[in-house]
Amino acid sequence: MNVEPLVRAIVSAFMFLEHSGADEINPDAAAQGEENIGDELALLNGADRVEFRRVLEEIAASSSDPGYAEFVRGMPLMLWGPDEN
Repeated sequence: MNVEPLVRAIVSAFMFLEHSGADEINPDAAAQGEENIGDELALLNGADRVEFRRVLEEIAASSSDPGYAEFVRGMPLMLWGPDEN
């Protein structure tokens, strides 16, 4: 299975929630959405987390937008905390 489109969708959803203003989405709802995404991804086993991080790095490396690449590379930290990097 090619998981890159799935990982890109997760990044897009998380980015939308993280960067939307209060006039676009309620901040509490955005935070809850981010938490829900993180809770589901916390269920990944070790090997799947390694694969998820590998795909994130490929996505970041292929981006011409340094801000987007930095956000993508920061996803494991945002999702699982400092022990994941």
